Amino acid sequence: MKMWKYKLRNLINKKRVILLFFLLIITLNWNKCLNKQNIYYYEEPTIRLFLTEQNKCINIPLEEYLIGCVAAEMPSSFEAEALKAQAVCARTFALRKCLDGKKYADGADLSDNPNNCQAYIDEKTFNERHLDKNKILYSKIIAAVQETRGIIITYQGEPIDALYHSTCGGKTESAKQAWGKDITYLRSVKCGYCKDSAYYQRQQEFTWEQVKDRLHLTGSEISIKVMATTDSGRVKTVLAGNQKISAEKLRQSLNLPSAWLNIKAGKNKLLINSRGYGHGVGMCQFGANGLAKQGNDYKKILRTYYDGVDFRGLSY
Repeated sequence: MKMWKYKLRNLINKKRVILLFFLLIITLNWNKCLNKQNIYYYEEPTIRLFLTEQNKCINIPLEEYLIGCVAAEMPSSFEAEALKAQAVCARTFALRKCLDGKKYADGADLSDNPNNCQAYIDEKTFNERHLDKNKILYSKIIAAVQETRGIIITYQGEPIDALYHSTCGGKTESAKQAWGKDITYLRSVKCGYCKDSAYYQRQQEFTWEQVKDRLHLTGSEISIKVMATTDSGRVKTVLAGNQKISAEKLRQSLNLPSAWLNIKAGKNKLLINSRGYGHGVGMCQFGANGLAKQGNDYKKILRTYYDGVDFRGLSY
């Protein structure tokens, strides 16, 4: 497995698009057969997936993995074109992880932990969660993966880092503002399509004792003030008491859905109004569903959130 990834990384650095996909076909340990017309066919690659709860790795064909990934990452009740967009994102995300050479527990290519990779569930778990309509819903997911088989998102010939999140709240975040890395196709874009999400706008209330306890603050008088925001309006840092803390730490400590916050401090409580759910970079999943409801296909949906991208098909 190391050799094909080494070759792919070198090839990507040279930006040779045609050779990249040729090398993908040749070096991913795919079996090939020759028919009477001298046309080559390739079997899809098998990935090594780490299952966190079971603490073990499994070998699974890529497209089968994608079914479980889409089932875990996006509501199966979503429109067909939104599910297709998710399938293409998941395929591209997985491929990019492998090309970047990131390793997970036990030397796995990918993990089912959404905190550092993508979520994944098997068919049995999906059926247990959707007892009434599991066959209908699961068939929708299978169709979305099959109808986009082998398709990935590229920018200047390279697979993109296909980041996505649940709900942007009206505007996505740029990679530069979120993490300080300017990525051309991950710009901030307006999104008026995710209003059906329960997290589009949300209000949470905390006592000052709760704030002190969760943020590990000391002193009798505690206050929270926003110090810096991103261009999209999301909070970057706050001053809690006399401590400067990041928005990510605030999110985790108070279990906030996003960093797009409006903070109102009262005498006895702290009121936080938030917009969106997740980091806000890349495709907004509820926005994708809103676009699908308006009749847009998965390519139009993806081009809405990833600027200047193209699509390529891998033949297997």
